[in-house]
Order: sequence, then structure tokens, then C-alpha cells
Amino acid sequence: MRRVIAALSTAIALSVSVVHAADVAGGKDHPLLSRYQGSQLDGYQQQDFAVGTFYLAKADAPKKELEMDKPVTVEGQLTKLLYLAPKGKSPLEVHRNYELALKNAGAEIKTSVDGKDAWWEPSKHWRKHYGDMKFQGMWASDVGPFWRDGLYTYAVLKKADSDWHISVLTAQNFQQSETQAAVAIQILEPKAMETGKVLINSAAMKSGIEAEGKIALYGIYFDTGKAELKPESNAQLEQMAKLLKEQPSLNVFIVGHTDNQGKFELNQTLSQRRAEAVVNALVKQHQIAANRLQAKGSANIAPVASNTNEAGRAKNRRVEMVAQ
Repeated sequence: MRRVIAALSTAIALSVSVVHAADVAGGKDHPLLSRYQGSQLDGYQQQDFAVGTFYLAKADAPKKELEMDKPVTVEGQLTKLLYLAPKGKSPLEVHRNYELALKNAGAEIKTSVDGKDAWWEPSKHWRKHYGDMKFQGMWASDVGPFWRDGLYTYAVLKKADSDWHISVLTAQNFQQSETQAAVAIQILEPKAMETGKVLINSAAMKSGIEAEGKIALYGIYFDTGKAELKPESNAQLEQMAKLLKEQPSLNVFIVGHTDNQGKFELNQTLSQRRAEAVVNALVKQHQIAANRLQAKGSANIAPVASNTNEAGRAKNRRVEMVAQ
């Protein structure tokens, strides 16, 4: 990761330093991609879990037009930045620096649309995806800083087993009398959302089991590689016990599931121990009869999502109640 950041920073920092006003309050450069040297950060937003939207070029006009009606959407941590480049630097020079930096870092350029006589409107892209940022200066959600001739690049950088998605939109800032490029950047970092924030109550568990014979629970917490229940699990355990007390004829398997990280044998043992920890808690803390519960470990043999990214692995790490 340090090599990637260094490559990006070295490639981008090509121009002389220019003194600007202070950056937008609370804003900061993304560690993956430094600013064009001397630029001012005038807009910033970072969301822990959101949808990033990126565009491919149209097959019949790959240098002029974007497939605006067929976006690539990816979930994860989304960072949006708006920079004002040093005055006198053309949008083309600034944009090509970003493209070169991405290429030098090993990113695959998916889209590169030239600005001259472009057939798409950067202002529409601005209004749809950048208008909700925190700004300093006179920016508006419905009035973008770009002329029609915008340059757009969409790149994907592979890091370990994750894909980072980056888009760079550069154009002349028409709100300035002097030549000045504006740069809008999106960086999507694959990241699992926080789960277990919505408690599954006994009524919902009952409905799920009646409909599908099982219910997946994400409010049961363990430290990585361990089988000791964390205190945050108590609320979900209480709802599990409530269901079992309300349904005295219901006997269940408590099934532990892991992602596919690590050796299968270790995951099998870990998932079994976690299931047993849940059973023990229900018996000892909530007075559920032990003969109504059976602990089973399934390791990673029954995924509900892809294990190729962290978002999918988070869904696969779960405890299920399964009707016997």
C-alpha cells in the first residue's frame, strides 16, 4: 500500500507549489491519491458506507461520450473531493497528471474521455454526484464548476483481493475569470458495512423461521479468530431466548458460519466453538433447556455472498437459528 501511495504522490506532484487559501474545514487528501501540487481542497465528503457511481465510455464513441444510463455502482467507503488547481494550469495538464499517476500505480484505466468537443455534460455528473459535499466558496448543488468540455477518467486499482474504484473529472472552472481547472474525484474503497446495528427481534425471527426454516443473525459478536461472546451480543441473545420461551415446541440448531479466510479445518473448529458458546449462553444465562439446542459448525461451506471481497465476507460471518 505504501508503494502505491508513493507512486501516486510522486507522479502527481509535478508542478511548482502555489500558495492558496486554506482548505475546506474538515477536509483532507485521501491517502491513496495526493492532490496536484499547489491545489486547494474546496469540497470534501467521506461516507463510511455508500454507493460510488462510475461510468464507462460508449462503444461507438469511446473518447467522446459516457454510458450515463449504465453506470458501474460499487458499495464501500466513498470519498469525494473537489480541488481547484493552481491558476494558469490547464485542465488537460492537470488531468493527464492524474491519469499518469494512476497508470504508474498499476491501475487499469477503464474510461478516458477527452474534453474537447465532448458529447456528454459534466454539469449533469456534478449535480448528480457531487452537489452534497461540504464546500467553502460559492458552490451550489445545481450549478457545477465545469464547462461542457470535461475530461473524465475511471480507473480500477487492484489491491490484494479488493478493487479500488477511482474517477477523476477535470474541466475549466467557469466561475473564475483566470484560467483555473477544477477537479472532482471519487474514491471507493471496498469496505464492509457495520452489521448488527438493527436488532432482529423475536417476532422477526419467528417469521423468518416459519418462512425459510432458519434465520441469520448478525448481532452475535466475536473477536477475530476467537469464540468468546462479546458483551454487545447480549441484546440479540435476549431476543433468541424470548423466541424460544414463546415457542416451547421449537427446537433449533445453532449454526456457526465463517468466511473462507484461513484453513478450512481451523474455520470448522472455530465455527463449532462459536455455536457452542451461543448454546451455553442460552442455557446458562437464559434458562433454555439444553435438549432443545444443538450446536453445529459449518465453517465456510454455506456462504450467502461472495468471499472475494470484505463486504461479502462480512455477510458470511454469521450465526443462524435453524429449526430442527
